[in-house]
Amino acid sequence: MSVNSTGLEALIAAFSARIPPRTGSLIVTIFGDVGLARGGVLPLSEVQALLGAIGIDAGLVRTALSRLVSAGTLVRSREGKTAFYALSPAARRDFEGAADLIYGRKLPLPIRAMHLAVLDDVADRKSQRAALLAQGFVPLTATAMIAPEHTGISPTMPAGVLLLEVAPSAQLAQRMASLWPLAALASGYAEVARQARKLTSEATMLQGSEVLLARILLVHEFRRIVLKDPFLSPSLLPSDWPGMEARRAFDAAYQALSAQKFQNS
Repeated sequence: MSVNSTGLEALIAAFSARIPPRTGSLIVTIFGDVGLARGGVLPLSEVQALLGAIGIDAGLVRTALSRLVSAGTLVRSREGKTAFYALSPAARRDFEGAADLIYGRKLPLPIRAMHLAVLDDVADRKSQRAALLAQGFVPLTATAMIAPEHTGISPTMPAGVLLLEVAPSAQLAQRMASLWPLAALASGYAEVARQARKLTSEATMLQGSEVLLARILLVHEFRRIVLKDPFLSPSLLPSDWPGMEARRAFDAAYQALSAQKFQNS
């Protein structure tokens, strides 16, 4: 695809370089960013056109859509010969929660204290760990898991798990980078900020469907990073943490692309 923006070219290249390609994940981003604004429903032809613009074959799109339907992420319907897809009610609720983080509508407010979950010695630790992982806890020892504490958010403890509040010692603070992939997150945030600034400067150069495609790919890149962010207290992060810089750059680019799309409509 020949485009008028080096920023868009870089986003396409970044997505295409991933092995294996995460077509299904990008489709979920499309339905979250574009589909929800249109009542949650998109025709097959539009999804194929968007993904075809970055070199994804129509057959691969249909396969990815079918897998998402089988997984309960999407639901399929037909009107005559036209196939339509929409996020399932459960997936829609999940994306609404993710959207709070992606678009900054409701961000976790960390405090320095941490949640420490102590697992029962005789209970089913596998199910306990799974329930805690789903709430953002990570393993600290064989019988303990830890998570940052956020204002107004109270985790739900499985049976047999004791929840404690602890103030991180200097020794524990030094372990943050081994408990969470902070280096990879920082690198991802820095790259998103770079891509976003480029798109902001080039927004008026984009034409037609390029504007929407650039916005979708930018949201997808930011989504990949922000949904993995534990939102630690600033005192537990590196002094040069690029998270807020990336969010400001993302917000500016999203607004610029949305305005340009409106002007092109």
